Amino acid sequence: MASITRWDINAWVLQTWLYRTVLENFEPNVEFFNMGEKPMFEDWYNTVSWAKFSQLTVSTATATLTDWVTPTETAFNATVVSASPSEYGIYVNLSSMLLDTSAINFVQGSAVEIGSNMARIIDNIVQTEVMAGTNVRYSGNATSRATVDATDTLDWEDLIGAYTQLQTANAPTYEGYYVAILHPHTVYDLKKDTSVTWFIETNKYVTPEKMIKGEIGAINGVRIVVSSNVQTFASTVTVYPTLVCGRGAYGVPSLNSLRTFITPRTASDSDPLAQRVKVGAKVAFVTKRLQENAMVRIESGTSFA
Repeated sequence: MASITRWDINAWVLQTWLYRTVLENFEPNVEFFNMGEKPMFEDWYNTVSWAKFSQLTVSTATATLTDWVTPTETAFNATVVSASPSEYGIYVNLSSMLLDTSAINFVQGSAVEIGSNMARIIDNIVQTEVMAGTNVRYSGNATSRATVDATDTLDWEDLIGAYTQLQTANAPTYEGYYVAILHPHTVYDLKKDTSVTWFIETNKYVTPEKMIKGEIGAINGVRIVVSSNVQTFASTVTVYPTLVCGRGAYGVPSLNSLRTFITPRTASDSDPLAQRVKVGAKVAFVTKRLQENAMVRIESGTSFA
């Protein structure tokens, strides 16, 4: 029977700690993930499912009741959107010399960086899906991505246009607001727009405790969230997408499948002198657009040099 070392016992404790550290560092840094609808059914690594309910369009005449007459029933349907997640993972190698001198520091440092890197990967996966949405608006005089230039910068009228489009489509809100996720360069252009008169700073919110991480304020019913991880498009100039979305626009799974690992410090065929310990994490993930009418993408250039 193989002996259990002090390192093995510490590794079991560290694995629980590692999970919490990765998750705590993961969650605040995924702006696109945070806006996603969580699934109604999640079969761990195999299937993720969301319910997409049909919108009722009963007219006033049909809804008018006659005394003693049973009205005609209204059909109601739900479409189930399912997807199979893919696994994504990262691990690092720590040498025995490092662990002998400052084990906790290096395990902690690797856990934080793994969490940050995994967060960026997850947000990139979400963006690849949602930025392929069909509702697109262009800033300035641009009529397509190819015609966007550096003068076609984001302004408050672009956000009002997106807000109006979502309102017209009856897109559900997040407690009365839509959410826009902006790259810092487009925030720069927005702040230069001197015609902005409806901007509400976060310190003037009635319920500041409900702020989203990275949120800087609201304009005309649109909450502004800043993320440096917004992916850009290559064109005649770098094109910056701004996603304005309502509740239920796209779906993401929960993070229940996140697992963390720290290998025991014991000899093996590949490491006969127990010179390495591996620290890592993996997660099963997939995202799907659920309601095209609940999201609008604005494409713009930037004046930021």
